[in-house]
Amino acid sequence: MPMADPTPSRKSARGRVPNKKYSIDAFEGLDILGSEPEAESRPILNLDDTEEDADFNAEAAVGEDDATEESDVTADGKSDGSGIGTPDEEYEDALSYTSETDAAKIVKDEKAQGYSRSHPREGLSREQKRLNPETRSRGIIAPDQYSDREFHLKNLIGTDPKEVLPMVQSRDKWAKDLTLPSRVMDRHSRGGMGHPFSYSEDQRQSEASAAWDWYYHYEGRALMVEKQSMHPLGVSEAAKYFPRYSKPSHSFLMGPYGKQHKYSLAPGEYMDIAEGCSLPSNGENESVADKGPVLKRHGWILNTGAKVRCLDWAPNHNGKIQFLAVAMADSLHLVDAKSSAFAPSYSYPTCVQIWAFATSIDPKGMGCMDPAEPPKLVQVICTEWGHVKQLKWCPALRNSRNEDGRERVFVGLLAGVWGDGRVRVLDIQLDKAQSSSTCYVKYEGAGFESRPPNTICTCLAWLSATDLAAGCANGFVAVWDIADIIVSSADPRSSDLALPDKDADKQSSYLTTYPYFYQSLHQSYVLTMACAYPDHPHFLATSSMDGYIRLTDLRTPATDFVLSSRARHGATSLEYHPALRSFIAPDENDYIRAQPIRLFYCALSFARTDSAVLSISVGKCHTCILIGSTDGSVTVTNPLPRVLNRKSYQHKQKWFQHEWTRKGQGVSRITEGYKVETLDLFKGRREDKMGKDGVGHTTIYEEEMGIMQVSWNPNLHCGGWAAAGMGSGLIRVEDIAI
Repeated sequence: MPMADPTPSRKSARGRVPNKKYSIDAFEGLDILGSEPEAESRPILNLDDTEEDADFNAEAAVGEDDATEESDVTADGKSDGSGIGTPDEEYEDALSYTSETDAAKIVKDEKAQGYSRSHPREGLSREQKRLNPETRSRGIIAPDQYSDREFHLKNLIGTDPKEVLPMVQSRDKWAKDLTLPSRVMDRHSRGGMGHPFSYSEDQRQSEASAAWDWYYHYEGRALMVEKQSMHPLGVSEAAKYFPRYSKPSHSFLMGPYGKQHKYSLAPGEYMDIAEGCSLPSNGENESVADKGPVLKRHGWILNTGAKVRCLDWAPNHNGKIQFLAVAMADSLHLVDAKSSAFAPSYSYPTCVQIWAFATSIDPKGMGCMDPAEPPKLVQVICTEWGHVKQLKWCPALRNSRNEDGRERVFVGLLAGVWGDGRVRVLDIQLDKAQSSSTCYVKYEGAGFESRPPNTICTCLAWLSATDLAAGCANGFVAVWDIADIIVSSADPRSSDLALPDKDADKQSSYLTTYPYFYQSLHQSYVLTMACAYPDHPHFLATSSMDGYIRLTDLRTPATDFVLSSRARHGATSLEYHPALRSFIAPDENDYIRAQPIRLFYCALSFARTDSAVLSISVGKCHTCILIGSTDGSVTVTNPLPRVLNRKSYQHKQKWFQHEWTRKGQGVSRITEGYKVETLDLFKGRREDKMGKDGVGHTTIYEEEMGIMQVSWNPNLHCGGWAAAGMGSGLIRVEDIAI
């Protein structure tokens, strides 16, 4: 009786495949070398038969090959199994080529090191993963896996002193402002207003002078005024450009909680906030006056008569007058039900209002709203280009020059997107000798206007004093050099855009405002965009209906871009925060997130609202932001502490709450005096929306209740001024710095 083999060979559980043959000849099997004897005599290297593999058991391999079952081989002699194995199968094959003692030793060593067969890094400690990082798709370690502060700051800021120093300076100055910005610095130089540290004073002065040479030295100013073809209108002629008011006045409740009074404002009228916030003079409030002086509010309430669509403060005004551009939506205009958002709408008369607010300088050098001088509607820009979708002043710094003249006041370059799908730039100027009455001006044209073919412009963003970007309904983004286009239009023969086959006297009619950048960045409608001005103006963030927020480097857009995580709907508000080098945008769960340039794909949540966000404004002279929501609340918070330290407590405070009801042809109520709240960002948003029956709910608010637009004043001495436009037509302007 034969004795059993004391050391039987281990067999793999999966079917074997014939050994692959590898050749060092790249042209083996091709007819082009069939006639050459060298190709036939070249040896074939079989990597599986090499004698250098010391771990290969030749006898066991022969035994396994002989024991291969016929059912595992097809008629053509090929194996029925796949030649590509899973990680577990490859692991078992490696064990099959070793002895039982070696296999047990490998498993024991791996368990001691914390390895798992399912994933080679599963079970490792946090320190082991940091010391042995694996290759990742983005080339860096995922920052959300580590919670230590040093690792977070290195990924957020970097290690370059030029990047770290401005962030440290911003932290030391503004991190103590929990919600509202502080008016002046304390004795430790903390708080107060200031310019972003990431943009040096030398860069500011260079931009304020050289960037505007095209406007002053190359006749850019005169050419824009000529193209605009302005002419004054009378009050009766300008009436058709105003929204058609649905009611003669708007009533609202305002005052201390529990002691509010009813006020009424007709379209175009205003009221001092101090009047609505003052306590009635009776015996009940004498004790309040005895406790000490009451802080007086500085601000105004305006009634535009229609839903506020756009709101923006004019920069570069360091004097006693501040200008605010306002555009309303005419809800009574007939709109074609078959009209598409991807096509131009029909043109109808509309207007843009320029309001002026007087400033009084306090002993500390800060500008306060002068209650003795009420706001004034200084100019009404009348156009026939359809409704206004967006308005933005050029943010580039500008120094006043002698060319400004003594008769005119340069307000700024105002860019906008109108319903006809065109993006335009208007040169807004005022007459110094203008009387107290409002000036009505009809604009037949614009200093610059353009529209890409077969689509419309949907949003815009200024990149500099000369470059303007616009998003389109087809997902494309266009960027124009308006200085070159405007200056070149003076002499069509010298312009690169002129058509050579036309007569010289007809060149101007064929001159086209081509953008120097026009590429597809999204798959659908571009909702909004923001530029990383002033420190990184070549970075452009865009939000689209495809659900992504994309950050693109305009210098190399094909390779240098990154996408955020996809949302169910696109963000409708997007702003850049210079102190944090981050873009601020809301998400679908009503969280407010910061998306840093260095970690754009990792959003950092720092605030949460009780309803959907309609508008966001980032402070230009501080780090606080304004958030307008559909429930009528305006929230103020400072994201700096939370973004730099994820374990820091985050606070928010309501500036005011606006409510609206249909009763009495529409009545509003404004409440204020809310205390500071501590946010709990770890609590799930889904738990808050769950009812008693366990079913989630979402509140739909009236359109008139929402805060349609918010805006911070960009001028240094008035950096604490905030404006909020409501769906009811009211605008609240107030100095909320403390």
